[in-house]
Amino acid sequence: MNKKIPFKEIIILTLSLLLAGIQLRAQTGEAKATVQIDSTRLMIGQQVRMNISFTHPPKAKIGWGIRGDTLSRQIEIIKKSAIDSTVTPDGMVKRSQNLVITSFDTGYIVVQPIRFYWQLPQDTITQIAETEPILLEVMAMPVDTTQDIRDIKGIQKIGYSWKEILPWIGYALLIAIVAFLIYRYVQYRRGKRKYFLIAPKPKIPAWQIALEALDTLRNKQLWQSGHYKQFYSELTDIFRDYLDNQFQINAPEMVSEEIIIALENAGFDTKLISDCRRMLQTADLVKFARYIPLPDENSFSFDVCRRFVEETMPKPENASEPHPSSPSEMQQ
Repeated sequence: MNKKIPFKEIIILTLSLLLAGIQLRAQTGEAKATVQIDSTRLMIGQQVRMNISFTHPPKAKIGWGIRGDTLSRQIEIIKKSAIDSTVTPDGMVKRSQNLVITSFDTGYIVVQPIRFYWQLPQDTITQIAETEPILLEVMAMPVDTTQDIRDIKGIQKIGYSWKEILPWIGYALLIAIVAFLIYRYVQYRRGKRKYFLIAPKPKIPAWQIALEALDTLRNKQLWQSGHYKQFYSELTDIFRDYLDNQFQINAPEMVSEEIIIALENAGFDTKLISDCRRMLQTADLVKFARYIPLPDENSFSFDVCRRFVEETMPKPENASEPHPSSPSEMQQ
């Protein structure tokens, strides 16, 4: 005999399922990036306010889209506010930041889409949310042709600035150094004093600089004492400087994704590139999203950077294999 379920229990069960569905949707909803600007028409040098916001699931790891003090070569950031976080009615987290921007170029200027990176805790794929592009019209100051042409003002006397005084101080120091060297040379020729020359310091290889910097970083025990942001800032700086000095990859001026693309184009090992991507993504989350990494993540990131240097550093000249001339040859 079938037992009938009371109507009241059916209502309660239905509401519970609806609430669970709403909560699940809030936790796994799609991220969205938006940008708002006071005006798209401005005079050259005029400052306008811009607001950027990024809405994402509450437990997602994120990478903030604004780095540095420029949006592009033609658009400068005058002022940035702190990133503000709120919770939306549907359970999503909304982060926003106010900017004050300006431009000193005239014409039509495109504000390229601002990218935000996010990743769910159980997901291995980093997703991207972008703002819509904005077209700015920067106008030159108008010239009033109805006004009379005025005479040139007379010469005015102004005081000396530091920019004018400093060159003369530099000349005086240079003359003093030359005079000192001449004096020491004369003393040497007369045999009164022992003449000495300071030998130029040999150029330190990029790989040696990187390994010594990594040893110094390890001895600081930064992440062990909770200084995660400083640890990842110094670690990625070492990595970027090594790419710049060893392979002429302008990594200090690149974002993480651009560095990965440069490594792929240079022909580095695929597994090594994948590990570098994970290291850079963790660093971005720590530096820009206040993410607290696990001890295993910190050790992994440090080991990846050191392994990259050791596997790509030039081999000794007396080794049996020829000296590599490119990253792709090092991986062969």
